[in-house]
Amino acid sequence: MKTFQIILSKWVSALLPVFLVLLPGCGFKDIDKRFFVVTLGIDKPTSSNKLFKVSVKLAIPSPQERFGSNQSIIVTEEANSVTEAVRIIKSKVDKELDFGYTKAFVFGESLLNEDGNLYEIMDWVNRRRDIQLTAWMAMGKPDALSVLQAAPRSERLPSNMLFLSFGQSGTETAYIVSEYLFDFFSRLKERGKDPILPIIERREDDQVSINRLALFNKQKHVATLSPYETKIFNSFYEQIGKVDIPIKYQNNYVTIDANTIRTKYSIQNADSAKPVVHLTIKILGLLEESRMPVKLSELQQIEKVAEQELQLRVLALFKKLQKAGVDPIGIGLRYRASHRTDQGEWEQWQEKYSRLDFQVYAQVKLMGTGVIE
Repeated sequence: MKTFQIILSKWVSALLPVFLVLLPGCGFKDIDKRFFVVTLGIDKPTSSNKLFKVSVKLAIPSPQERFGSNQSIIVTEEANSVTEAVRIIKSKVDKELDFGYTKAFVFGESLLNEDGNLYEIMDWVNRRRDIQLTAWMAMGKPDALSVLQAAPRSERLPSNMLFLSFGQSGTETAYIVSEYLFDFFSRLKERGKDPILPIIERREDDQVSINRLALFNKQKHVATLSPYETKIFNSFYEQIGKVDIPIKYQNNYVTIDANTIRTKYSIQNADSAKPVVHLTIKILGLLEESRMPVKLSELQQIEKVAEQELQLRVLALFKKLQKAGVDPIGIGLRYRASHRTDQGEWEQWQEKYSRLDFQVYAQVKLMGTGVIE
């Protein structure tokens, strides 16, 4: 009996790999039979009887990584759903589409200006198990397809310029707001914190610019921040440093390099008819540029002027957010955290938000005038 068990186990060990190969429905495909989707774009279709125009950027493998080796294929299809468009795109290529390496989703401006499109798009993105929640989200201008078609000669990999910009692993600037898929979906569903998307603009020189921010009211795109407003917002959103602050001093302009930025806010008199939001911003930096000679004894005066200018600019930004009826910072979320009631706390906050009073306090500290006086 023992000898029979030994012989049987040897036969099973020998035949098991054969059985596994012959099993139908196996989902595994070799890497040479896959197309890796690096970026996906969704636009408003040109055909009136369709809902979406979906574009996928497929990376073509290169034997070595070098400048200009960003070879790719872009396939586009119009359909009534994202799922249908992706299925039709699969019939146009000879390899299986793999979304496991999709790092960026770009939505066209015209698509986001209409109610309801955001929820249908995000439903498909969040349901697929092979899409990373750490993928970056953005709005393409004039559309998503033109952004996908940009192929700068400096790129080593397809769409690598977007990945380096949003990941802050290449360029580091306060003008670029990085928005992840998980955070965007949370903002779309959470009351008290509205969605945001960085705007990618295609330029004529086959480059792109990312220095503005789109604001949403859970349904559609309602307002856009200028580059300077985006820079101020980013100090509250990510508290990123390396911010330049131009100010007017004695009929001349000087520029402060803010190396460190610390911001915080609190809600005062939240239960009153007109709550007050206290915003505090602390900046530590250097004098980076000046159109006139500046002495060390003048730094304190420059700090005072910078504080006044900064208070006015931050106040203007929050007034703009309030007028647009959006709350991307999350002030309403903090209010709800301390005012949990059985019903009505959200409706109360919506009514109070339009009457909020903002008070801004800035503190600027300059460590020197650079390497010259």
